[in-house]
Amino acid sequence: MRRLPLLKICGLRPGDDLSFLRHPAVTHVGFVMVPASRRYVAPEDAGQLVRAAKRIRPDVTAVAVVSGGSCDEIGEAARRAGVDVVQLHGGEPQGIEDRLRKAGFQVWRAVAFDPDNDEASFLDAVRSHAAVADAILFDAKPPSDAKPGVTGGHGRTFDWDRLTQMAVAFNFDWWVAGGITPENVRDLLRRVRPVGIDVSSGVEAGGRKDVGRIHQLIQAMEAWGHESLSIS
Repeated sequence: MRRLPLLKICGLRPGDDLSFLRHPAVTHVGFVMVPASRRYVAPEDAGQLVRAAKRIRPDVTAVAVVSGGSCDEIGEAARRAGVDVVQLHGGEPQGIEDRLRKAGFQVWRAVAFDPDNDEASFLDAVRSHAAVADAILFDAKPPSDAKPGVTGGHGRTFDWDRLTQMAVAFNFDWWVAGGITPENVRDLLRRVRPVGIDVSSGVEAGGRKDVGRIHQLIQAMEAWGHESLSIS
């Protein structure tokens, strides 16, 4: 069986059923601390969820999703939430990666996958981010009517074939987000080999995380893992 990518279930909110954490395939959980997002969780509520998650799985990695704000504001919010990783989505001050890392956090940088205009410039920008971040998370461009700062969670995929072509130039840890579902995750993994995948709306029912959908996603990942290597 192929080694499965890491799996982050993102956008958790108070009241969500966390029993999916009993499955070892889930390695990360994410909390959206962007006030404009419909999945917004205040740092104190995120802290309660982090503690609940780690009671079930002490080894799970907790991620705060942020967009904008000062170094002090972001660092204090992450500290109150008790997360391990801060995922930056843009609008943060220069040098925040070093500040957060010195405070004990890993730092990820989310990047909209948009190399169409100038691939070389896009790669240069990605490498620049990767030089100061622990990982890059590629997501789809937000729709034109998205609220400012809400750069993810829109259920949109991007051009995975183009990502496949470009990934040969990546020499850093990278994740994929954007419209990943139990129905399409095998297709994604047949094309690319990210360190991890980040899933939110694709495992929701009625706007909330659904344990059944999460299990379906894991089953699809495991099915990909058992596929013959000759078809990859």
